Amino acid sequence: MNNQSPFLAGNAEQRRHSARHKMFGPVTLCVANAEMRGHFLDLSTSGALAHCETPPAAGSYVEVKAFGVETSGRVVWARGKRFGIQFSQPMTDEAIDTVIRGS
Repeated sequence: MNNQSPFLAGNAEQRRHSARHKMFGPVTLCVANAEMRGHFLDLSTSGALAHCETPPAAGSYVEVKAFGVETSGRVVWARGKRFGIQFSQPMTDEAIDTVIRGS
């Protein structure tokens, strides 16, 4: 019997359930009451690939703000200046469009 979570098993492509949109857009990250600037490199309803000078550690909870859209999630991995965020609640397509358009 295999009771591994789909978020832990297999490679990254197998774990993704929603389309990823490549982008390069600024975001504000709040981690433990400290704000930092970062960028989304790709975005989906369930999470994002992000980049910043000093990424939060895996397991950290982050609040994200961009163009009037706010969401939160957990850092699921971090390597170098890149890290992956799994959102606590899925983003709507409308919110994703707003962040991608930058307005």
